[in-house]
Amino acid sequence: MDEAREGRASRVTASEKGPRPGEHADEPSRLSVVPSPARASAARRTIDALSAGADVFEDFFENVRVGLALADLTTRYIRVNATYASLLGRAPYELIGVPFSEVVHPDEVAGASDGTSRLLAGRDDTLSSEQRYVAPDGRELWVLHGITLVRDATGGPGWFAVSAQDITERRRAEQGLRDLTASLAERAVRDPLTGLANRTLLEERLRGTLARDGRTGATTGLLFLDLDGFKAVNDKHGHAVGDAVLQAVASRLSAGVRPSDTVARLGGDEFVVLAEGTTEEGLVPLVERLSAALSAPVAVGGLTVQVGVSVGVAVSQAGEADPAGLLSAADHHMYTVKRASRTRARS
Repeated sequence: MDEAREGRASRVTASEKGPRPGEHADEPSRLSVVPSPARASAARRTIDALSAGADVFEDFFENVRVGLALADLTTRYIRVNATYASLLGRAPYELIGVPFSEVVHPDEVAGASDGTSRLLAGRDDTLSSEQRYVAPDGRELWVLHGITLVRDATGGPGWFAVSAQDITERRRAEQGLRDLTASLAERAVRDPLTGLANRTLLEERLRGTLARDGRTGATTGLLFLDLDGFKAVNDKHGHAVGDAVLQAVASRLSAGVRPSDTVARLGGDEFVVLAEGTTEEGLVPLVERLSAALSAPVAVGGLTVQVGVSVGVAVSQAGEADPAGLLSAADHHMYTVKRASRTRARS
């Protein structure tokens, strides 16, 4: 045992005993390493596999679960694997000779053409993007599309290598999430009964309008509307009829203003109209028009009901008023108008 250990030690430290014949004293000893049988066997298997590289590529190209294709420099397919063809609902041979422009969505053709031009010009080596493909039956799908320019033996452009993975479900889920987020954001600033702006959105727009007026010197008008006789209708016919009346009022208000104006419901039977870029004189016909529209009878099912409206007006010149102050002024004027109307009705 000791001799064996000593022998191993002497082999490991052979360089310490001086140079071998033919070596210079200042040269390091060159030890040969003999691989184990297992490593030698693995190396032979690797070499055998590499020598069959063509078969490896064929197996990979045909069986990988990613769409792969080769195309000539005119972007016509010269080879397509089954996965790529299945994305388009075709057999591989049906795509041979077909150009990219017949596969991608019409809206994507210009971008695809620009991409291949960039590759051919040497501005990019490879490109990746999310594109829409169109199947022969008109079905659209989103794919993660990759394209690389493969060079020939001379270093010049040889062909295009294309990859594609179906991401339609992912895109659909992302769009659903965006739609849900937008819907929730919209609900946060909309009155759920009428769909009009709520107080939050009104105040936000009013702040922005007054700030802009402060820079431009423009005038903004605010109408505060309170329905007359609505409580009696609601008490007599119930909340369902009352809600229908409020919805009719919202519709008539929206139809009677400009697209740039904002109509909001503050709650109950109180509404506000934000009229940008107007004058006090210009608000007069608007008040008359809206008052006439809201005083017209409302048909609800087999019933016909009628309400009136009291309108208060406030105007801000060059953004001099703050949002709360302008709302308060319009509200105060509305109550003045309502009291005057009641006084006239009693006399």
